[in-house]
Amino acid sequence: MYATSTRRALVDVLKKERRYLTAAALYGRLRARRPKLALSTVYRTLELLGRMGTVSSRIEPSGEASFVFCSDAHHHHAICTVCGHVDDVDCDAIELFKGALLSNQSFLLDEHSLEFYGRCSRCR
Repeated sequence: MYATSTRRALVDVLKKERRYLTAAALYGRLRARRPKLALSTVYRTLELLGRMGTVSSRIEPSGEASFVFCSDAHHHHAICTVCGHVDDVDCDAIELFKGALLSNQSFLLDEHSLEFYGRCSRCR
């Protein structure tokens, strides 16, 4: 699925870290093992992985994009506000909410975005 070694390396780091990382942070983690890697390659690879649905991105308060590994199934994220760890959350309840919106407000939901913030088991 990840045809190049750069794609595999980026995905491996994101899977291991399980937190949102900027392109610069990913570049820093990969640079020691891949001295010829360019930051522009990291950006291009992240853009491609985003289109493939392998990574999800968000904009940090600083305005910089950060990225996290994602599974193919629709899900949401539970993000630890202390250490930044990200867990996937299945949200079957969204279908109930979607039905309620349609029947109560005549509102047809096309898409949604939802993140949960709190403390993971290690940081409580």
